[in-house]
Amino acid sequence: MTSFRTSARSLRDIRVLTGTALFCALYMILSMFNIYFTPTLRITFGFLAMAASCYFYGMAPNLIGAFVCDFLGWALHPDGAWFPGYALNAMFQAAVYSAFFYQMKELKLWKVLAARLLVVLVVNLVLNPLWLSLMYGDSFWVLMTARIVKNIIMYPIDCFMLVMVLRLCVKLKQQRG
Repeated sequence: MTSFRTSARSLRDIRVLTGTALFCALYMILSMFNIYFTPTLRITFGFLAMAASCYFYGMAPNLIGAFVCDFLGWALHPDGAWFPGYALNAMFQAAVYSAFFYQMKELKLWKVLAARLLVVLVVNLVLNPLWLSLMYGDSFWVLMTARIVKNIIMYPIDCFMLVMVLRLCVKLKQQRG
């Protein structure tokens, strides 16, 4: 709770707002480089920018930033109507990454593995298929089954990329003092 209060107080700091906005822009850029398997199944890289932003700025700025990034992502690349469930997904990811990474002094592999696993289980395997099922009427179980294989393959790759990004973040923060 203390780290949330700290990050909430930082909303008054223009450097925090600017940094969060820059990471939001990086998130938008990385999200443009998707690898599509099917129209409803893809690999994205935006989570790396979100995790880095959560490491530096905490939960409060990143909850707002995640919502804004989701809406801007839809506005720049509209694939149908905007659906608020995906904004909740982005905000959940920001909350998880902030809870695990904000004010982390040194990189701990278990935190990376646990944070990514929580996001994969809740967002990728439950919420995304649920939203798609609600939007398009497809079977939840069919959508979830297709994602299981992709997420089993991508989990170690995503964790490796997260470790590399967070290692750089820790080093930058230590140099900055």
